[in-house]
Amino acid sequence: MFWLSLFRLVVLGWTIFCAIILLGLGAHALSAVGNLALPTFAWSGLAVATAVLTVVTVPAMLVIDLLRTGAFTSMIVLELAWLSFLGVLFLATGGASAENAADFWVQCSTWFPAAARAVCNETSAAAAFGFLGWLALWAYTITLLVLLIIHASRGHYVWRTSVKEANFEAGIPPSASAPAQTAYGAEAKPHDAASLNPGQVPYSYPPTNTTSPTPTTYGQPVGAPTYPNAYPQV
Repeated sequence: MFWLSLFRLVVLGWTIFCAIILLGLGAHALSAVGNLALPTFAWSGLAVATAVLTVVTVPAMLVIDLLRTGAFTSMIVLELAWLSFLGVLFLATGGASAENAADFWVQCSTWFPAAARAVCNETSAAAAFGFLGWLALWAYTITLLVLLIIHASRGHYVWRTSVKEANFEAGIPPSASAPAQTAYGAEAKPHDAASLNPGQVPYSYPPTNTTSPTPTTYGQPVGAPTYPNAYPQV
């Protein structure tokens, strides 16, 4: 399914971009807090941890899936679980940043010195990119999960394959016990097998006995009951 592979590539690329932004914002906030008389922001450490996990694992998943087919890192079930976990981390980062930004009593423009003012602005930016990364990841994972459930109900189980190998366009497989159907929808008879399967030798039902009883010289068949004749015999 081409659109799913393209959607996956766009989402993972956007996730890597958001992770790089969060890594820079979180690292700068941690260094600024150490040099200034500012309280420690919880979102900064969480942003760095989320970004490091994303930057290390997501590009590796893309490269391995591109260079090798059938790798365990490309299995849909593993990809679904890991990307959902990263989505939770992005959501936690955005929520922690938004909570810190809501606790600011004054606008960032009034903070002094400039480094403190930059940390105030970075808090709001971290909240935005945290939520954007979460939305992209969960949009992809929910779409993939819905497709897996739909095709599992049709008898196609692709949990252990990769997205590029999975055939999401396959229909319902035919039943092995279903009788062969003719062009008019009726069940095929043995003598119709030759027209349906040209390479198969046709067969027919066993012949039935259609011979009639052998008549005697008096016009009665052999084995018929005899009755006394009322007329005298000459």
